[in-house]
Amino acid sequence: MGRIIDAALATATVFGAQYLGREVSPAEEGSTRRWFHHLNKPAFSPPAPVYAVVWTLLDGLLAWSGYRLLRAESSFKRTLALSLWAICVAGVAGFPFAVFRKRRLDAGLAICIGLVVTSGASICTAKKVDRCAAKLQIPFFVWLTFAVFVQEEVWRRN
Repeated sequence: MGRIIDAALATATVFGAQYLGREVSPAEEGSTRRWFHHLNKPAFSPPAPVYAVVWTLLDGLLAWSGYRLLRAESSFKRTLALSLWAICVAGVAGFPFAVFRKRRLDAGLAICIGLVVTSGASICTAKKVDRCAAKLQIPFFVWLTFAVFVQEEVWRRN
């Protein structure tokens, strides 16, 4: 029964953060959508459908990583790895709030940079607990690194 609870907890945490991020951001409201559409974005900014596909995959990998960390033997390293993992998940929810609700492109960039740092630390810490859990977070780190470049360009141009 513990595996089911751990899987549900990791999945609910990741997908709950995504849901919360969408709920607190007015990204789908007409005025916000128009504002975002009219921002000067770099040519390497992915089209909207790419974000949905990528984030679905990243969320699944993050949930799987969280599950593996929850299943690892209790220790200080595990607690630290889970804490860093949770900060990453919370940051994912914070980005749409900053960018779409507050329309703060600078805050969005700061969150992206903070997520890259936290994600890197999470991978390094998770590696000491469960190598597979660490590897599952690498695509998230890579995407975040790319997101920093996109967000920096959006912020700089606007």
